[in-house]
Amino acid sequence: MSRILIIGAGLSGATLAERFANRGDSVLVIDKRIHLAGNCYDHLDRGTGIRVSNYGAHLFHTNSQEVWNFLQTFSKWQNYEHQVLVKVKNQLLNLPINLNTVNQFFRLKLKNAEEMRSFLAKKTKKLKDVSSSEDYVLSQVGQELYEAIFQNYSLKQWALDPSELDSAVIKRNPLRFDADNRYFTDRYQALPVDGFENLVKKMLTHQNIELKLKTDFFKFRAQNDLSQFDQVFYTGAIDQYFDYAYGHLEYRSLDFHFEEHDLEFYQSNSAINYPSLNYPFTRIIEYKYFYPPAKPIAKTIISKEYPTWDGEPYYPVPRERNHLLMKKYLSEAKKLQAQGIYFVGRLGTYRYLNMDQAIAEALKLFERVK
Repeated sequence: MSRILIIGAGLSGATLAERFANRGDSVLVIDKRIHLAGNCYDHLDRGTGIRVSNYGAHLFHTNSQEVWNFLQTFSKWQNYEHQVLVKVKNQLLNLPINLNTVNQFFRLKLKNAEEMRSFLAKKTKKLKDVSSSEDYVLSQVGQELYEAIFQNYSLKQWALDPSELDSAVIKRNPLRFDADNRYFTDRYQALPVDGFENLVKKMLTHQNIELKLKTDFFKFRAQNDLSQFDQVFYTGAIDQYFDYAYGHLEYRSLDFHFEEHDLEFYQSNSAINYPSLNYPFTRIIEYKYFYPPAKPIAKTIISKEYPTWDGEPYYPVPRERNHLLMKKYLSEAKKLQAQGIYFVGRLGTYRYLNMDQAIAEALKLFERVK
């Protein structure tokens, strides 16, 4: 029996904990927060009965049969296919950009992919080097849609112009040449019936797992010898682990402003983006759409998202400065593998990971080191 220490009770940590515990190992999971599930944490609002995500919308989608099969053990799932609208002046356009978006924005009646490609070819720039988000959007849809949907949204979300951001940021929302309005096209799109907090709770319900919340890793490390553990898995910010030896990596955070309204619905969709600088927030999420109540109620809860440099680290900032720093931290992290210390998850690897990617990587790591 090995002794395993896992720092972080989010999806990456919970996946590793469950796998090691099932193998018969002794697992200690610590987390500085007062709750499970990391940024996926949700709860039922007492006054309305609406399930609210404390850290923004979390929507599960995957093409991985392995990940989907793994999660079936811990929850029943309900189908949910997400759609996103973006408010441009007085219009609500579909996002990612598709045939419907182009028709709406330019007031056209294009019928198919061929017509859409032909139209956009007249709008776009042929660029030799497509390295930034700005380059990518201009080469795909042209100046008008770039300015209407992407430019100012990026300024608000990242506090950076799209010309300063890697093209990978925008490529998360690929251009589509059909009329499919779904935000994701994955084979499996669903939500755990009792929420993500209960999903993670079930994952960590094993006699071989000890859980300690409200436990700061750095205080724990100062008071405990990590060598007592055979393996250590750290899901926190990698630069903090090394006491910012090479400098701080940049993370964007979000300040959530929750509002309750005496309305059946506040807006026409679960998520509406606001790229205009006239709005200080980037989007409004209405939670009732994710878990509709059994009976109609004249109450709803929304959150407005205000990007900030302060608060919990959510989004690694993908630009050259951070790539160079991360190479140095990865070099240090690789040295620690000989001691059985591994860095996992979005913060541990400084990458934007979807939920299924975080689980898949944790499963892969377990198989590699078990």
